[in-house]
Amino acid sequence: MSDTKRGNSDEPEGPRKGRTGGKSRRAPQPKTDGGDAPVEAPAPAKKATLPAFGFAADLLAAAKGNGDTEGNDEASIADAGSALDPEDPHRIFDFADRLRSNVDRSAEDVTPARLETWVTFELSGETFALPVEPVREVVRVSDITRVPHAPRPIRGVTNLRGRVIPVIDLRMRIGLPPLEDMDRSARIVSVSSRGRLLGLLVDAVHQVVHIDLNQVQPPPEDVMSVQSDYILGVYHQDEQLILLLDVDRALVVREAGAA
Repeated sequence: MSDTKRGNSDEPEGPRKGRTGGKSRRAPQPKTDGGDAPVEAPAPAKKATLPAFGFAADLLAAAKGNGDTEGNDEASIADAGSALDPEDPHRIFDFADRLRSNVDRSAEDVTPARLETWVTFELSGETFALPVEPVREVVRVSDITRVPHAPRPIRGVTNLRGRVIPVIDLRMRIGLPPLEDMDRSARIVSVSSRGRLLGLLVDAVHQVVHIDLNQVQPPPEDVMSVQSDYILGVYHQDEQLILLLDVDRALVVREAGAA
């Protein structure tokens, strides 16, 4: 048995196997997507740089997207805060001043709405409106008594709560055919103008709306004349155009060619 062991030991010794089991180490090869071109490793995600202090909304806004806040120094309150000297004993007051400046600057960029309340009504299928201030009430059409030789466009007079007032056919005033069929939707809008109480006969009264005067467009100059100076402007709402009227001017009747 000793000869057998010695016989095995007489064989030429080869290279000793290390811990790798005799296998040679190879350099790592780039991964491929199944073809010949190697797949590039994804670029590391870009980290967002947050300011030292600021509002939570500003900190979250800085972390969104690619985290790049350059170019927004004046618009971002957080950037304004990060520009302060953390060692300045007056940094609290400086931050308050910068915050107020940014808020004031943002407020200047927004035009506040100029809302007014108007009453909309219908004349021959078109929508018109009067400001709510001169409107006293809206009543159903009762009896209208004709007055001989009354100036056009006065339709007659009516008794409104014990007071006799003139009724003006607003259709006739703006050059439309007079209202012949006064159905259940017809109304008399009682208005105050130049210290007088008058009634305006209209086809129907729709609703009270809030109109932003900043959105009112002037009427086209090519359709305006001295007889239509009662039109203040045009307002677009819910896919319809509303003609805004001046009640005082609407009650001043000028003939064609009058100055």
